[in-house]
Amino acid sequence: LVEAIRDLVGNACTISAGMDLHGNVTERLVRQVDIFTAYRHAPHIDAMETRERAVALLLECLDSGIRPHRAWVRIPVMLPGEMTTTLVEPARSIYGALSTSDNVPGVIDPSLWVGYVWADQARNSATVVVTGTDPEALAHEAETIARRYWDARHQFAFGVPAGNADWTIAEASSLNQKAVFISDSGDNPTAGAPGDTPFMIERLLANDDIRSGRRTAVLATIPSPTGVAECLAAGVGNAVDLMLGGVLDPVNGAPLPVSGTVSSIHMDDPEGGDSAAVTVGGLTIALTSRRKVFFHRRDFEDLAIDVDQHDLIIVKIGYLFPEQQEMASAAYMALTPGAVSLDIPGLPYRKVQRPIFPLDPDMPDPDLTPTLFPPIA
Repeated sequence: LVEAIRDLVGNACTISAGMDLHGNVTERLVRQVDIFTAYRHAPHIDAMETRERAVALLLECLDSGIRPHRAWVRIPVMLPGEMTTTLVEPARSIYGALSTSDNVPGVIDPSLWVGYVWADQARNSATVVVTGTDPEALAHEAETIARRYWDARHQFAFGVPAGNADWTIAEASSLNQKAVFISDSGDNPTAGAPGDTPFMIERLLANDDIRSGRRTAVLATIPSPTGVAECLAAGVGNAVDLMLGGVLDPVNGAPLPVSGTVSSIHMDDPEGGDSAAVTVGGLTIALTSRRKVFFHRRDFEDLAIDVDQHDLIIVKIGYLFPEQQEMASAAYMALTPGAVSLDIPGLPYRKVQRPIFPLDPDMPDPDLTPTLFPPIA
């Protein structure tokens, strides 16, 4: 994309990029972009701030006539966002320390990407790009940031208790409190999964307390336009026999037969389309006609689901986003099968550059000398 843009506008045009920190940044990309900046928070509470910074830095360079240098470092570490959230250490301190580089003379922006771990590509890794006017300062800061990340590689861990689905259901239930959130992490659409793996529905209905209704749980969501259509045809209060999931991602779970009662319907959501809730014993399943993650309390309320009245809330997500965190009385991570499984060493990578951590946990220290790119001219 950026090469096509550069071909169109030519080298005299300055290009600034504001980016998600879950990207894999290559030398090929750095050759084409003048100014880089990236999110410094995960969850991405600074998305708008990063966009504003990308524009402000572009204007600054245009007004001053600067065409920046860039220092790039590949860090041979590939970790999921669920282990690198800036809510906890060590990512909180590593990203917090970027502000010290902001104040170094000759530095315009220091950015660190944790990468997109599920890309089986040679470009899969963490990276650093420092943009500025002083090549020596850029190289020093880039190597410092890269070394800081590399040295902390063994410290990264899940920010909440994590285990298999049955363990998280049992642990969450043992708290005897409402609104305990569980992340169905392997089928997380925000990480690229289809979102229709029915594995967690199966495990929830295998739990005696939930199946009998002694405990209640909500699973949000399963995208199923046919399921929603059948619920609309049946109407609230009526029984339905559905086949849920396994359409977008048949590899990680076949369609699951579910018999329940339509408990609510919501029409014309701008994102999720028509939706319906189906109750089976103590489990309420939110169905949407289009893929949608329930980030907000309002998403549940639209289907007449009161989060605070249910024991367990299962969302197809990795780390919880801000409003989910506010709703949750406690949180667990279910290490479920799916397109974005968090069993990184167990995935069948073929194209990533080796050695790389954690696939090669005992690899020697890498050369973190930055590659310097002169101003585009």
